[in-house]
Amino acid sequence: MQHVSGHYGSSNRYLIKALREVGRRIEGIVVGLEEAQLAWRPAEGEWCATELIGFLRDSEREDLHAVRAILARDGARIEERRAHHGPDEHDYRSTQVEELWWDFATMREDIVWTLRTAGDAWEHRGLHPFRGAVSLEQYVREINERDLDAMWKLYNLREQSEAVGLAR
Repeated sequence: MQHVSGHYGSSNRYLIKALREVGRRIEGIVVGLEEAQLAWRPAEGEWCATELIGFLRDSEREDLHAVRAILARDGARIEERRAHHGPDEHDYRSTQVEELWWDFATMREDIVWTLRTAGDAWEHRGLHPFRGAVSLEQYVREINERDLDAMWKLYNLREQSEAVGLAR
């Protein structure tokens, strides 16, 4: 027999934990990077670590807005995600990575606490302009997948930048 919490299901509890833990692991990677590593791009057209953190910050802003909308009203309209355009539209490289990270981390805590108190609203869906109805659980899973992808990319950037001698 599967145990399901009265507050939220075990799957939801796992997702909340994953959001918190993967965010902390990303922070661990970023904190250890030197300025040269943060700005280094492995190839033309690829993002540097600072741009990746800027993308995460902008994604988190979009996601916080969507999560709040879905929780507030089943069937709420949610916007198309645009944060992936950020590195092409904004100059993240001139922004302090600490500022980008702080914004991301603050919004991540807001999302985590909002989801922890969601109760039955986990059953809500948002209406996406192209995808149609998207469950809150699916939306949160997508946040986690994005985080895992970003963590992997940051890890690879760290390894590659060390291999080319950018770390002391």
